[in-house]
Amino acid sequence: MRTYVRLLAALAALLLVPTSCRDLFRPDRDLPGVLRISLDAPYPTATRSAAALPDVGSFQLTVSDASGKILYEGTYDHAPDELSVPAGSYTVKAVSGPFSAPAFDAPQWGDTQVVSVASGASVDVTLACSQLNSGLRLEVGESFRQAFPAGTLQLKAAEGSLAYGYAETRTAFFRPGAVALLLDDGGLVQTLFTRTLEARQILTVRLGANVDTKSGGITIQVDTARTWLSEEFVLGGPGGGDPGNAYDVATARLHAPDGEKGVWVWGYIVGVATGTGRVSFAPPFTKNTNLVLGTRASTSEAGYCLSVELKAGDIRDALNLQDHPGLLGRRVHIRGDLVSAYYGIPGLKAPTEYQLD
Repeated sequence: MRTYVRLLAALAALLLVPTSCRDLFRPDRDLPGVLRISLDAPYPTATRSAAALPDVGSFQLTVSDASGKILYEGTYDHAPDELSVPAGSYTVKAVSGPFSAPAFDAPQWGDTQVVSVASGASVDVTLACSQLNSGLRLEVGESFRQAFPAGTLQLKAAEGSLAYGYAETRTAFFRPGAVALLLDDGGLVQTLFTRTLEARQILTVRLGANVDTKSGGITIQVDTARTWLSEEFVLGGPGGGDPGNAYDVATARLHAPDGEKGVWVWGYIVGVATGTGRVSFAPPFTKNTNLVLGTRASTSEAGYCLSVELKAGDIRDALNLQDHPGLLGRRVHIRGDLVSAYYGIPGLKAPTEYQLD
């Protein structure tokens, strides 16, 4: 009987424990998770030019939960290195810019992924940003011009149309789907062809016309023999003698233990190393012998940084934050030798070249 009474008293005492204390012992207690997002952006050869290549840092990044609530919306270079989120499902999307109607020289890159974050877990998300829209370029031959001297061409898709002059050299971009070429010859409109384009495809079509001397008829020639472009290069893919193939900071940190020499690295100037594993991210800066690159302009943790040696000379004079605090947040390409540790974090020493973006 006494044992029974003592058991009831113990149960009553347990019930009087505050709810917040009892929750500490729940095995399923929710803990926040972490999302870490990076971009890997391949570009097709057809648009490989300084004017066409988008700045990876300017990609618009959106993170939303299963209900559609937006947790982050802004440029990639100002996104946090880590995003703390409750356990759940999230849509992560990045695009180089808006694209809603046909336009010339308007390639759009991007990627979307849906990820699940468990309670207390860290999830790394790499968005492989490939071209989302498709392109079509016409080469109007002399025979076609002579056959239709007053003709006008129009490329037509579901979302809109573009007039395409005989002398036009630009590529017209469309959403993936059917694109038709129409010829208006003095009010007589005919469809010359229709092509179904897929994302990342760029089609070049040569137009010609044969005049049948016997019947006076005209045969239109559409030559697509040399159309589909498949070569790619990857921004951030192996470092070397070309700034366009530079490592980003995250990739450079991975390669640093290998001691690669003469490689290009790009990142954002975020601070100055002041001691082993210590970085000053805000002015005033008291050292001119190094600078620190971050994965983003907003990076504020040494674990996401690369230290860069600034030897006495032109590069130090141009890039050190002590003399040029206005460079904070600027993107820069630097060529040098990777080392496993410089000021206690992966680094780049003996820089020989740089490019401020």
